[in-house]
Amino acid sequence: MDPQNQASIEFLSQKTVIRTMNYSASRAFYTEVFGLSIVEEYDDENGSKGIILRYGGQESNALLEISEIKESHGYYQEAFSEKMGSNKISIQLRTDNMLYWADRLQKNWEARGPVLRPWGSQYLYLLDPDGMQVIIYQESKK
Repeated sequence: MDPQNQASIEFLSQKTVIRTMNYSASRAFYTEVFGLSIVEEYDDENGSKGIILRYGGQESNALLEISEIKESHGYYQEAFSEKMGSNKISIQLRTDNMLYWADRLQKNWEARGPVLRPWGSQYLYLLDPDGMQVIIYQESKK
């Protein structure tokens, strides 16, 4: 590969999209419980609305989009109106302050943990309003 063209093929950011069945509950969960910052909100007035959120500070390129697509929209799929059926997919967020998150979630949301994993990291498990598993973890300090 030509090193001069290397920059043109690198990924610049990462965005995860969740098609939610309850937009307002998911919006509140990710903005109020987690405190994610709003990058953009949209409503096409044709059965699709959503919000794009940023993990971390202004320099972060890790994004989460919460989208509601109504049955009247051409892109609608029946699964958009159903809860997640398993923990096959999860969102995992790394922190350096597990005690802060354990305390914050104890007051605002049902969570399990922190759980000390065999490799030394601590995990805090919870489900978002659609049943998506969200894990907050702190790596072991070596």
